[in-house]
Amino acid sequence: MKNRIKLFSLLVAAMSILLSGCIKDRYYDNASLLQSKIELKVGETYQLTFGYDAGYPQQNGFFGHEYVSDRELQQQGNIYDVSRVLWKCSDTTVATVSASGLVTAVAEGECDVVAYYSDGYDICRVKVLPGEQPGGEEGPEGGFTEYGAVNSLFSVARGKQVRFSRGNLQYQASTDTWRFAEQQYVSVGSDNANAAASYTGWIDLFGWGTSGWNSGATAYQPYATNADNADYYPGGDASNDLTGTTDSADWGRFNAIAAGGDEVGMWRTLTSSEWNYLLGSSSARQGKCGKAVIDGTYNGMVLLPDNWVLPSNLAFTPGISSDYATNAYTAAQWAAMEDAGAVFIPAAGFRDGATVSNVGTHGYYWSSSHINGTYAYDLYFFGGYANASDLGTRAIGRSVRLVIDK
Repeated sequence: MKNRIKLFSLLVAAMSILLSGCIKDRYYDNASLLQSKIELKVGETYQLTFGYDAGYPQQNGFFGHEYVSDRELQQQGNIYDVSRVLWKCSDTTVATVSASGLVTAVAEGECDVVAYYSDGYDICRVKVLPGEQPGGEEGPEGGFTEYGAVNSLFSVARGKQVRFSRGNLQYQASTDTWRFAEQQYVSVGSDNANAAASYTGWIDLFGWGTSGWNSGATAYQPYATNADNADYYPGGDASNDLTGTTDSADWGRFNAIAAGGDEVGMWRTLTSSEWNYLLGSSSARQGKCGKAVIDGTYNGMVLLPDNWVLPSNLAFTPGISSDYATNAYTAAQWAAMEDAGAVFIPAAGFRDGATVSNVGTHGYYWSSSHINGTYAYDLYFFGGYANASDLGTRAIGRSVRLVIDK
């Protein structure tokens, strides 16, 4: 009997250690932080965001779970009372957190900030660094390079900057031609339903890793519409990313892009961590993204360069959880924003087989990072919400926005 009690006690202790060191499943539990990790330098602050209830997902058999917006949750009676969130920091010598979730970096190191709500919780990993953040030397610059990139620079990691392509990636199967959209806010839309080897039009929604590189994957052509996620394994292996030995599965690495330098290997797709950094998981990028609508028609997300100067007589309200109407620009006003270096990511919808949905209301942008045999990470946004670590079903056609390293 004593041995059994002793064994039971050891099992309980082991489970306690495991649970104390785990971050809960952010997609299926109730408590939810928008940030899973942030990076600050000593003395800087960051406001954590809590209140998106992942316990009430909309189910969609095509691409997994979608979150429900604040407004929808409030209508359902499920919205959080944020004032009841209890904030704790695992090491107050590294960082502190206020009663409202404002994190202050104290000293170099790492710690966890935990948000407790009812019987659920979520964790944000905080890394505090010394020294200066990147991007402080060059002034803002708009317009485009001769190879189709914006002139402005965007930090995607500490000490690492990129330039975005002038528009979403597009493909014409009949001529095997790649190009960028002529305007940042333009997308192909419903014509993606015609994706086929002989199609003479343009498409811009692609299954994951469909660069045209015959790596051993069953579905590797840009026009592939296979429904089986296992067909989209670069190199035939579910554990491969679009990097390293399988980086040719990245659209920008494998293909020469017309008016985009016309050379193989110039461009690439952002990783999941880079999308997260870009959208504000570091103080270098705080306040530099938000939702917007152009000419009352084109909804999307605006990304501001590291060294941003707002054009005179214009306004910009940051916030990834804002609605599209928060920033409304005429075509002429957007041209001024673009000339100052701003980038627009249009809500281009998604394609499932030959069915195209959510054009103009939702945006889905691939990363180069896989999750498992079913999913790869993508940037997902709609009015009132954005998530740079969304679960993207590999077989579903999503947008690609390429970058070029500084």
